[in-house]
Order: sequence, then C-alpha cells, then structure tokens
Amino acid sequence: MSAKNLRFYSRLQIAAHALKKSSDRRMLEVAGVTTAQMSALAIIASEEATTQTRLAKELGLNDSAITAMMRRLIDLNLVERVRDDNDGRAWLLKLTSFGDEAARKAASITDQTSSKVDEMLGEKTIATVVAAMELIINDLD
Repeated sequence: MSAKNLRFYSRLQIAAHALKKSSDRRMLEVAGVTTAQMSALAIIASEEATTQTRLAKELGLNDSAITAMMRRLIDLNLVERVRDDNDGRAWLLKLTSFGDEAARKAASITDQTSSKVDEMLGEKTIATVVAAMELIINDLD
C-alpha cells in the first residue's frame, strides 16, 4: 500500500503528537518543563554552556522561538546568560542549579518513554522507523 492509502503523513503527525502530549504532561508534573524545554536544557547541560544561535540550530528553531523559550527558562531560573570569557561581546547560556535538577528529573521521563517505545516496537522496528525518518528529514529540505 502507498503512503497516501495508509494515511502515512497523518498517522506520523498523530503519533508524534501523542508522544509529545504524554511526555509534556509527565515532564511538567515531575520537572516543571515541557519536552521542548527539556531538549534545550539537555543540550545546554551536555555542553556546559552554549550560544543561543547554536542552541536554535540544534533544535531547528528560528530566532524568535528560541528567544521566547530562553526568556521563559530564564524567568523560571533554569537558565542564565553569562558573558563568554573568550569574547566579551558574546553571551552564553548556562544551566542554573535548578535547571540542572530539572534536566535530571526530566531525563528520567525521557528514559521511561524510550523504554515504553522499545517494549512496543522492538529494536529492529525502531531502527527501521528511525532510518525512514532520517530519509524524510534529509530529503525534503
């Protein structure tokens, strides 16, 4: 059957929305952040500090979206802006101690969600789906 007959695009959107909605609900309860905010915190944590431009590129967000997200995370005292020691004109994003704690709590939710998907689909199916998604991501631009 074709992608059209199987309503592939629609089902892909519905599945992604269901995963995001479930994850958001649980992350908000446990860590006080959404899945998108968790992604930003995880990237900042993995690099100790990063620029807003690099973070936006990594998350695939435009300037206005990343600015709004960082404003919210700064207001929540999860992220702070600090001067770059190597370039006095530049600012870096860094996790606060509260941001580090939220990222750790949220990571457990991500791990639980991944485990559930592992149980439902199995390694072979997951590898096939991820490979298909990579083809779509890289070929449709």
